[in-house]
Amino acid sequence: MGILGLLFRGAREAVQEQSAKRNLEKKLGRKVSTEELYSLGSHLDAAAPNAPQMPLISTPRESTVPFGDAKPPMKTMTKLIIAAVFVLVFGVFGVAAYVATMSQSQFNRLNPFTPKPAPDDFPAAVGKFSRSSDPEYINSGYGALKEYFYSYYKAPDAPSLNLTISRFKTPEEAKAAFEEKIKQIKAEKGYQFVEDAPARFAAVWLKTGSSLVLWTEGSKIKYLSGAPQKPLYEFEGLLRNAAPAEVADVKVESSDSPAAVDGGTSVTVLQLLDDYKKDEAAADKKYKGKTIAVTGTVEVSEKDKKGSWLIGFLHPGSTLPKDGMVVCSFDKSQEASVSKVKKGDAVRLRGRVVMSLVGNVVLENCAKL
Repeated sequence: MGILGLLFRGAREAVQEQSAKRNLEKKLGRKVSTEELYSLGSHLDAAAPNAPQMPLISTPRESTVPFGDAKPPMKTMTKLIIAAVFVLVFGVFGVAAYVATMSQSQFNRLNPFTPKPAPDDFPAAVGKFSRSSDPEYINSGYGALKEYFYSYYKAPDAPSLNLTISRFKTPEEAKAAFEEKIKQIKAEKGYQFVEDAPARFAAVWLKTGSSLVLWTEGSKIKYLSGAPQKPLYEFEGLLRNAAPAEVADVKVESSDSPAAVDGGTSVTVLQLLDDYKKDEAAADKKYKGKTIAVTGTVEVSEKDKKGSWLIGFLHPGSTLPKDGMVVCSFDKSQEASVSKVKKGDAVRLRGRVVMSLVGNVVLENCAKL
């Protein structure tokens, strides 16, 4: 019999015992003990309620023999075992439910076996830049940089920058992953590549001016992303103990700063999905209910069953919906502007974040910018 069967049987027997005890007490007109419930004398008295009450004389044999099919009382140890099993089962289910709903960031912080960055990977300060968050570990399971550490840095006169570091067993493995990551970035339309060297790659997203730079250091890949090129290259130079790279002449299509658009945040699909994957609660606080502008490469553009237009973006570097999607829905008044958008187009959309569901982020009342 399984654990649940034992629990149900114990409960049923307890109910049956209490019911029999109440019936006997009703017949005798007094309270009875558990021992009397299983005594032949008590049941004989109950069967002859009008007979004169005589002192109950029972032999040791008589007092230990159950009456008819009555079951002996459940032993205290058995009750304790059933109670312990009950607590254990529900405790395991409770812990499992808590872990299942925990963000990856929370799980990694609590897990003593989570990999840790090298002591010098994320210094507390780099020149005028100071670290604004503790390093976090992510194992996404997809893309060229499947496992990495990341943290944010901020300077008084510069936007926040994100530093990501991936470690590999050998410099050769790091080199192969570096080349694969560059291929993934190049597959996203909308970038201008300002350097494409064997050990360094830099690009600017033309829609917003957001920049990124990657380089290899032995068996590590370091990846910086953030707003204008200048502070990004300054930070890179400090990390590499070298002069900052020269800022490239890039014509950004939008006059909006990367930090804001119509009072909301401007992000890429990659940043939005990664923020939710790292810490869903923190991402909800940052995005949910707010209007944002999101940029990415379209994976699907079509009407739903109700006739409303939908545009969906996959997580960059992935071909599987399970890895996360950003889905934007449009009012019928916007259909003319979005119906020509097709798979593979790089677009910038504005909408209000309404929910996240199993790694997917949904925006409503969207418009094409």
